[in-house]
Amino acid sequence: MRRIAVIALHDLRLTFADRGAVLWMFLLPLVFATFFGLVTGGGSDPADARAAVTVVDNDGGVVARRLVEELAGQGVTVEEMSQEERAASESIVRTLVIPAGFSEGVLSGEQQTLLLEKEPGSSDEAALVIQARTLAAVTRVIGRVVEAAQGLEAADAVSGEAFTGAVVPEDAVTVETRFAGRAAIRPSGFAQSIPGMAVMFVMLVALTYGSATISAERENGQLRRLVTTPASRAEIAAGKIGGRFAVAAVQITAFVLVGVAADHLFGVDIGDRPLQVWLVLLLFGLVVAPLGVALGGWFKDPDRAANIGVMATMAMAAFGGCWWPIEVVSKPLKTVALMLPTGWAMRTLHGLISFGSDLDGLVPELAALAAFGAAFTVLATRSLRVD
Repeated sequence: MRRIAVIALHDLRLTFADRGAVLWMFLLPLVFATFFGLVTGGGSDPADARAAVTVVDNDGGVVARRLVEELAGQGVTVEEMSQEERAASESIVRTLVIPAGFSEGVLSGEQQTLLLEKEPGSSDEAALVIQARTLAAVTRVIGRVVEAAQGLEAADAVSGEAFTGAVVPEDAVTVETRFAGRAAIRPSGFAQSIPGMAVMFVMLVALTYGSATISAERENGQLRRLVTTPASRAEIAAGKIGGRFAVAAVQITAFVLVGVAADHLFGVDIGDRPLQVWLVLLLFGLVVAPLGVALGGWFKDPDRAANIGVMATMAMAAFGGCWWPIEVVSKPLKTVALMLPTGWAMRTLHGLISFGSDLDGLVPELAALAAFGAAFTVLATRSLRVD
C-alpha cells in the first residue's frame, strides 16, 4: 500500500508542477460554469422569478402610488418614467400605464382600467409574471380601500387620508411554493452548468494529462525503471490509477468548496446536499482515473494520447448531458447517454441538485458508475505496458 501511495503522490506533484494542467483543472471550469450558468438562466427557483416593468403613472395620487409600492413588493423590478421618457426610450419591453384620475376614481368606487403593454418579441413568460404580480398588487390595494371604507355609506367616497391611514390586517392565508421531490422540470442555469462542467473537466484532465503522462513515461523508459523497483506490476498500475484519482479528488474538492461559497454569497443553486454531490463526483473520479491510464497504455505518442482524450471527453460530455440537459434531447440520444459514464454521473447529480433525491434513492445510478469504474480498471491493468 505504501508503494502505491508513493507512486500516486509523485504523479500528483508532477501534475501540479504543470501550470497548464492547473489552469485546466481550476480556472477554466469556473469560467465555463459561470458563463453557461448565466446564459441559461442562473438556476433560480421559478417561485422566485423576477421580471421588470416600466410604470407610467399619469395619476400620481395616493392609490396609484400605493399600487406601485405593492407591485415592487411582489418581486417586480419597477422603473418609473413619464410618458415622454417612455416614448423616447428604446429598451422598454413591458409597460404598465396608470391613467389620470385613477386614484380619485378608485376612492369613489368607479371602475378603472390599467393598461399593461408588451413589446413584440419580448418574453411571454416575463409578461405573465408581471400580469400575475399586478393582479396581486391590485387585490391588496382593493383590500386597503375596503378597510378605509368601513363605517361609510355606500355612496360616500373614501378620502385619501383614510386610505393612507387604513390598517390592513395580516393575510389569513400564505402560500409557499417549492420543489417537492422529483418533478418534470428541466435543470437549467447553474443547476445544469455546475455539475456539467465539473464532470466534463474532471474527465478532460484525467484523459488528457493522465494519458499523456503515461505515454511519456513509457516513451522515456520511466515505467521500465519502475519495474526494477520492489513494486509489483499490480502496485504500479494501482499507483498510476491512484495518482489520477488524487488529481481528480483535489479538483473535485475545489469545485464543491467554490460552489458552497457561491451558494452562500450569491444564491447559486447547488442543491441542499453538497456533501453527497462531492461523494458522487469522487466516485466519478474513480471511474475516469483508470480510463486515463488505459488510454496512456494504448498509445505510445503522448500528443496522440492527449488528442484522443480530448475527443473522447468532448463526445461523452455532449452525449452524456454535460452541455445541455439530457431531458431536451430525443429518446434515442437519451438511450445513448445511459451507455456513457457521463450520462449516469449527470443523472445522479441532477437527482441530488434538481430533483430532491438523496443517495439512498440513487442506488441504480451509483451502481452503474461503479460498474464503469470496475470495467475501466480492468482495461487499465491490462493496457499498462512497460515496453
